[in-house]
Amino acid sequence: MNSSRGRDAPDSVEVPATRRLVVAAIVILSVSFLLTLTSAVWEWEDVVVTGESVEADEWLAVAAACWLPLLAIVLVRLIGLYRRLRRTAEAAVDAFRNTVDSVPGWVWQTDENLRVTYSSAAVEELLGYAPAAMVGRDLAELFAPEPVRYEHFDGTARYLRSSVTPVRDQRGRVTAYHGFSTDVTAERECRERREAGRARIEAALSDPDGLRIVFQPIVDVGTGQLVGVEALSRFTAEPYRAPDVWFDEAWELGLGPALELHALAAACRALPELPDGAYLSLNVAPATMLDDRFAALLDSLGPDAARVVVEVTEHAVVDDYAALAEVVRQIRPAGCRLAVDDAGAGYASMQHILRLSPDIIKLDRGIVDHADTDPARRALLTAMATFAASLGMTVVAEGVERAEEVAALTEAGVRLAQGYHFARPDEDPRAWAPELAAAPH
Repeated sequence: MNSSRGRDAPDSVEVPATRRLVVAAIVILSVSFLLTLTSAVWEWEDVVVTGESVEADEWLAVAAACWLPLLAIVLVRLIGLYRRLRRTAEAAVDAFRNTVDSVPGWVWQTDENLRVTYSSAAVEELLGYAPAAMVGRDLAELFAPEPVRYEHFDGTARYLRSSVTPVRDQRGRVTAYHGFSTDVTAERECRERREAGRARIEAALSDPDGLRIVFQPIVDVGTGQLVGVEALSRFTAEPYRAPDVWFDEAWELGLGPALELHALAAACRALPELPDGAYLSLNVAPATMLDDRFAALLDSLGPDAARVVVEVTEHAVVDDYAALAEVVRQIRPAGCRLAVDDAGAGYASMQHILRLSPDIIKLDRGIVDHADTDPARRALLTAMATFAASLGMTVVAEGVERAEEVAALTEAGVRLAQGYHFARPDEDPRAWAPELAAAPH
C-alpha cells in the first residue's frame, strides 16, 4: 500500500484476519514439511552411507514421510487460497477507493485522539486542501451535532454536516473513528435567506409606513373621463426592491396571502377618496381569493364593495377553478366585479376567461405595443374587442404609452385604457381626474 495515508484506504481493510490465519497455516505447514523431510533424510543417511541395520526409528521416519505428498497438496491449496484472498482484498480496496472517490462527500478516519489518519480525495473539492495536508489535523469540531463552519483554502466559509462511527477493538475500547462529511453551505445559506426574507416580510406587515399604495388611472379613450384606478404596491424598505420581488418572496415563504391582504386593505382605505363613479381595481392571487380573510375584507367594505374590481393575473396558477368560480359567485351579489389581467400574454389567461367568465378583460402590453404599425396586433385587438362584446365583457388596454396606440385602440373598438400616455401612478387617487377630462385624446 502507498505510504501516503492521506489518499489510501484505511489500514483496517489492508490485512483481514482470514488472510492472517491462512498465512500462519502456510508457515506452520511449511516448517512441518521441511522438518519431516529433513528428519527422514537424516535417519536413512546412516543406513545408506554406513550400512547400519534398519531400526524402528528409520521405519517411523518413512511412515512420517508418507504424509508429505498430502501435506504438499494442502500447502499448494493454502497458497492458492491466500492468493485468491489477496486478490479479493485488493479488489475490495479498489472498490472502496472508487466508492470513496464517487460519493458526494468527504470520507475520513481519525485515531482515538481525533487526529486525522486518512482523508479521501473529496476534501480537495470540499475545503481546497490536498488529502495528505489533512493528516494529523484535529477534527474534534466535526463531532458537533450541528453543521460546523470550516474555512476553505480560498478563505470562504463552508458548513459541513458529519456522521461519525466509532471503531472498537475486541475489548470494546474505541481505537478510531470513521466519518463522512457533506457540504451543507448552500442549504444553510438558503435557510438564512429564508429567515432574512421572513423578517423583511414581517417587518413590512407590522410597519405602518413600510408599504404605500399608488394609483394608476383607467380612462375612457374617447372622452378622457376617469372610470377607475388600479392600486399598485410600493415598498419603502432599503435597499429598494421591485414589488414583484417582495410578493414572490412572500409566496415562497408561505406569507403571500398575508402580504397581499395587507396591501389590499391599505388600497381599500382609499375607496372614499375616489372620484364618484370610479372603481378600484385590485390585483389578487387565486390563493388569496380562496382565503377566508379575503371574503371578510370585502364584507367590511359594505356598499363600497360594489366599486371593487378583482384582477386575476395571467401568471397566477389556478389549481381548482371550481373553488375559484364559487368565490366569484359569492362576491358578485355585493357588486364586486372580476377582471382577468395580462390577457393575451399566454395560455393561462384564456383559461381564466373561459372558466371564470370575467366582467373585464385587461389586454397585455405585448398586444398594445406599436399596434398602430403592426397589422397582426391590430387584428388581435379587434378580435379581442369583438369577442368581449359578444359576451358582454369590457376590454381595458394596458401599457398605453403613445397617442398612435390610442388611435389604434379606438379603431379596434377598445374603449378603456391605462398607461403612461395618460398618467403615471400617484399616491393621490384623485390626482388626475380634472386634467384627464380636459386632455385631448
